Amino acid sequence: MKSFLKLTIAFACLVVYISGPVHATQGRPEDHVSYEVNVVLQPGVSIDTVNAVLGTTVIDQIPGTSYYRLLTPGGLDAYEAQARMGAYDDDLVSVDPNFLYQQPEIRQVSEAFLDQSSEAFLDGFRPARFFAQPSIINLRLAEAQSITRGAGVTVAVIDTGIDFNHPLFAGRISPTFYDFVDNDFNPTDESKGVGSGHGTFVAGLISLAAPEARIMPLRAFGPDGKATSFNIAKAIRFARDNGATVINMSFGLRERDGMIKDAIDYASASSYLVAAAGNDDLDFLQFPSALNKIGSVASTTDIDLKAPFSNFNSHVHVSAPGVSLYSAYPGGLWAYWTGTSFSAALVSAEAAQLLALNPKLNRGNLDQIIRSSGVSIDAVNRAYFGKLGKRIDYLSAAKSVRQFGGGHDPAN
Repeated sequence: MKSFLKLTIAFACLVVYISGPVHATQGRPEDHVSYEVNVVLQPGVSIDTVNAVLGTTVIDQIPGTSYYRLLTPGGLDAYEAQARMGAYDDDLVSVDPNFLYQQPEIRQVSEAFLDQSSEAFLDGFRPARFFAQPSIINLRLAEAQSITRGAGVTVAVIDTGIDFNHPLFAGRISPTFYDFVDNDFNPTDESKGVGSGHGTFVAGLISLAAPEARIMPLRAFGPDGKATSFNIAKAIRFARDNGATVINMSFGLRERDGMIKDAIDYASASSYLVAAAGNDDLDFLQFPSALNKIGSVASTTDIDLKAPFSNFNSHVHVSAPGVSLYSAYPGGLWAYWTGTSFSAALVSAEAAQLLALNPKLNRGNLDQIIRSSGVSIDAVNRAYFGKLGKRIDYLSAAKSVRQFGGGHDPAN
């Protein structure tokens, strides 16, 4: 009753406000879906009560949760609705606009460059630009793969989908996948958009470093490179519920989102989550990589210098190569691409390698091994001292699991 009374009093004020001119909040970026908010309810709170008092309408719900996507009352702008609904802290865990997230490469206009002379695919050998790219060889991948190749681990890739027909992915796709954009079971990476190919490229790098891991493609981003925070939260929970022990999140926003944070809290109980630091060249971590439960990844060049575009911060967990990487592209093609999204993919693959060695590693153990087993690059990055983490080293990490009391890779 206390919560209901609080809602009723606040609603009276809201009615007065709505009776005046309705307008968008000035100075806010177009980073959200108009007239929509996402809410997470406190336990025991009824969405019917919230709707009755506030005049909101349910558009969608994530089944089995208290996550709702609501239409704002009276055409109210999402930020204005958030400001007023946020006063109901007894009833709502969070209330946020339905944000539009982007891969950092799309926001910073980093494009894929197709290889017009790509070779036929032969697993483990050709194309040489894929299997023998110098920046990844330097991570001692070949030596690590004599110990672990990621067998038995499923890596969820929340992105633009995947090219199911690309020869690289034959036998490597999880039997469970979903498209949250079109709400069907066909998360194909669509063409003709600025974001097209991003998910395929990310999945390709994971398959390069952990070739026996299964990829779970979860399409939350359209070919325009954008996704709503509601669909991302859906995908994160779906990944955990369907057995993904690693979740790759190569996207971000400067705005913090309560629903995504709640989904990450849920998933992190049994999954290791990796996210890109961002491509703004700022001492700043984009959301969700800024969260404590996320493995945040910055980018380096092939000689361990900070990549010119990469964000940096004292809370970066690790760095990995991210300049002119070579990977799969839709249509059975190959391409070069640059960005922290692709560095994150290499760390997700490392997590898969380690979990194959010891499936009992919890998130804290895994994070400790990944962070401590890398190579210090502070000496060559003095301007960013302590803000890039260590650069990953696959072999050192694999050996650390054995010292940690790890098991063995079922494939070896």
